[in-house]
Amino acid sequence: MHKWVVHEVLADAAYQYPLVEVVSGGHRYTYAQEYERVLRLANSLQKLGIAQGTVVGVMDVNSHRYLELKYALSMLGAVIHTINFRLPAEDLVYTIQHAKDEWLFLWAGFGDGAIRLAALFPQVVWLEDENGGDIPPEHALVFEKLVATGQVVEPPQASRVDETDPYSIFYTTGTTGRPKGMLYRHRDMLMASLQIAHHLAIHDTGARVDAESVVMPLIPFFHIHGWGVPFFAPYLGAKLVLPERANAKEQLELIRQEEVTWSNMVPTQLQMLLTEMSPQMEQSQHAPSGGDLGSEQGRHVLRVLTGGSPLSTGLAKRAAEAGVTYALIYGGSDQLGTSITTAAGLTGAQRLSRLATRMTPFPMVRVEVRDGDNHLVPWDGASLGEMWVQSPWLPTGYLHDPERSRGVYKDGWFRSGDLAVRYPDGSFYVADRVKDAVKSGGEWIATSVIEAVLSEVPGIQAAAVVAAPDERWGERPVAVVQADPRVEEATVRAHLQAAVTSGRLAKFWVPDRIEFVTALPITSAGKIHKVQLRQNLGLTSQGSIDTL
Repeated sequence: MHKWVVHEVLADAAYQYPLVEVVSGGHRYTYAQEYERVLRLANSLQKLGIAQGTVVGVMDVNSHRYLELKYALSMLGAVIHTINFRLPAEDLVYTIQHAKDEWLFLWAGFGDGAIRLAALFPQVVWLEDENGGDIPPEHALVFEKLVATGQVVEPPQASRVDETDPYSIFYTTGTTGRPKGMLYRHRDMLMASLQIAHHLAIHDTGARVDAESVVMPLIPFFHIHGWGVPFFAPYLGAKLVLPERANAKEQLELIRQEEVTWSNMVPTQLQMLLTEMSPQMEQSQHAPSGGDLGSEQGRHVLRVLTGGSPLSTGLAKRAAEAGVTYALIYGGSDQLGTSITTAAGLTGAQRLSRLATRMTPFPMVRVEVRDGDNHLVPWDGASLGEMWVQSPWLPTGYLHDPERSRGVYKDGWFRSGDLAVRYPDGSFYVADRVKDAVKSGGEWIATSVIEAVLSEVPGIQAAAVVAAPDERWGERPVAVVQADPRVEEATVRAHLQAAVTSGRLAKFWVPDRIEFVTALPITSAGKIHKVQLRQNLGLTSQGSIDTL
């Protein structure tokens, strides 16, 4: 690589690992073939007038098309806006306008939604739907035709793209107002992405990734580029399997068919995958060959990097029983990757607990835990405070939004809004979001800890704890559970009381109310939407939570 620019990664993969495959839908391309397709695509995009600084919006599932656009646009010095197709329509259009997209690349598989979106913007290229979706109108620009008609030549501007040039725009999910835009440079995006691979290789985790891995990203490419997979998989020379629009059953089939050994996903995706695995695991126990998906005695091991929300104890146990190993990543659109759980020197239950809690920061990342007066709290594993983050790839603020940047990005630090404790060994545990924690009688209650205990009750599929105003204590916790009809409140309360008796919960942490729902609201990132949940329950915040 000559410079830390995105397209150099694929050029290097084509040189170092020319025969390693990229699988997407019915397509199989080697890294060498992918590089040729990217050169052709970049040549055609240049003829369309896409150049240095042009902002290009892309709305697609995880596919070879999306992968190729990430690299072709890099060659031209253009800025890729990864459009979150799970946002409400009004917010989605807002992000396109706010990012100042000049071109849109839309997957025809989104159907009428994509057609309505295309009508609002004049310059559109259609990404074909191999399942038969129509591409209107007849004279529309089509992705594969651009690839086919382009020349295999590197654009002249590819060598002029610099490490500090802008590369990518993406947006937070916007659960508390309009989505916030983030602009990252080539160097920022690569450093943060490759640190994930380095961290997983250096430390003892359940999600080790290397050149022998077969990688299938389930985190959508619109969300921080699928946590950097499109960059670190070619960097490592790992086979890349892109699931496109696959449901849990189809994902499981891909894992078996392509012998996938590594994936990333939020806990809700892991839960769906394990649910799909359960009946097949029961059948395999009666089969002569035996062995489940994740078992060392089976065909291969599946390693999972998960994050975005806490991994409940119940889900962690289910993953362990299925033989799926895992690690948690901490970060976000506004800071990129920051840390991953590790378990060096631990075994058994200790290891399981550590991999669900104790974060080890990436090299070159500084983490501080501060109290309400901005003073550092002790590294004693007990003192709660707000976590502040500093890294070489941290932006200085939100895109075109100095007002919301103020107070969050300060003196080279990012104020995360997360409550955490720091341990003497330098690791830390993220207990809760400041805005989600409950402050009862002046004491913090970490809702994620209660949620983890609730997840252990058989029949509870998901749980959330939110704050309810209380005249005496200020706030009190309310538990909301998504459970099978057979689960009774008395059973749940007995389990909570057992956690109090064993010392896992303080007595005053036990929720005053337990509400049962058929489904919990979910954000576009697959997290439980606590803002919507509080609205559904008619709860209002007293404001103390946001002013730690």
